[in-house]
Amino acid sequence: MKIDEIKFGHIVVEGKRYGQIVIADGQAEERNEKKLEDLFGTSHRIGEWEVEALLKGDSEYIIIGNGYSGAMEVQPEIMQKLKNSKAEILVLQSPTAANKYNGLVEQGKKVNVLIHTTC
Repeated sequence: MKIDEIKFGHIVVEGKRYGQIVIADGQAEERNEKKLEDLFGTSHRIGEWEVEALLKGDSEYIIIGNGYSGAMEVQPEIMQKLKNSKAEILVLQSPTAANKYNGLVEQGKKVNVLIHTTC
């Protein structure tokens, strides 16, 4: 699965446009911004259900794209859960995260990614 394009506010994966995305175990899914905003008052956080998705499969890498300016918070408890996996964890600004994801996938690596496309 390849990221075709990332711009502020959207991302295109395999020709389909998303606002924000989680790609886990070969499946792409729109982030549930309404659920995040109802729970946290913002979409700048990561939900437990997203952590569960990122931990699916036997990924070698888990990448978090934390926004264009790095504004999305990766809470310490979320980071700890991710670090308990065997995967290497990378938190990068979203355009860099998308490029890193594509590069690793092209190398045949198993990668799960969450990308926040604003802030």
